[in-house]
Amino acid sequence: MTVVATALRWAFLVAGVAVLAAFLVSAARARTTGTRFGELVDALEKRWFAPGQVFFAVLAGLAGSWAAGWVGGARPPLLESVPVLFPLGIVAAFVVCRTGGGAGGKEDADRDGRTFLVKLLALLAAPPLLGGVMTGW
Repeated sequence: MTVVATALRWAFLVAGVAVLAAFLVSAARARTTGTRFGELVDALEKRWFAPGQVFFAVLAGLAGSWAAGWVGGARPPLLESVPVLFPLGIVAAFVVCRTGGGAGGKEDADRDGRTFLVKLLALLAAPPLLGGVMTGW
């Protein structure tokens, strides 16, 4: 289980850093073309990752890690769990933001159903399971 936890930590850390780096490059390019700061914040919220979703995914992962610690007999401290789970939150929020959207119509109604399932999986179902494994259950 330790090997899986280490692999997951590194995978989400690399993916989280890649998402942040890609956003910074995108923001720098947009800024050089004259985009205002408020428009960059909107892009951060809608296209890349919403901070509220990151926070929710981290809390769900934290609940999973504490539940696994309760079952295993030793709950990991908060100061150890949050830095491990933060890249998971970034990646989960990025997945949700990239799969959302639509302006109406039948295709968008189908997409809304898929978007809800992706949100459910990425923000609510997967983080507790991954959190339990990543924090050393």
